[in-house]
Amino acid sequence: MTAFRSRFRLRCALAALAWLPLCATPALAVAPSWGAIAARPGGYGYSFNQTSRAAAERVARAQCEGAAGRSTRCEVRVYFDRSCAALATGNFGEWGTAIGPDRKAAGQAAVAQCDGHLPTEPCKLAVSVCSLP
Repeated sequence: MTAFRSRFRLRCALAALAWLPLCATPALAVAPSWGAIAARPGGYGYSFNQTSRAAAERVARAQCEGAAGRSTRCEVRVYFDRSCAALATGNFGEWGTAIGPDRKAAGQAAVAQCDGHLPTEPCKLAVSVCSLP
């Protein structure tokens, strides 16, 4: 009788495990978390944790243009979702952007990209920002 009970319990356990994936609740989708960096000669603006790419670009452009106090239109240089981005600038108008898993990686890549445009003068990191859930 104990051998029968052992086999019965084993079959019940295996049946329960077989049904488990069907009964498990699906993982919740990760909400978007957009960010953007906009720039113009001599200034920049950024956004993070926005619900859409359009909203992120709008906020970054508005911040850039508000800080400018001029009629110069700012352009979105980079946009990103649930990651980090950076903008590097040089002395002669060159710039570079990059996206990375953290601020440091994004910043280093942006500086390297900017330096590739004009290697005689080193570029400097202007801003790095993250938009993570």
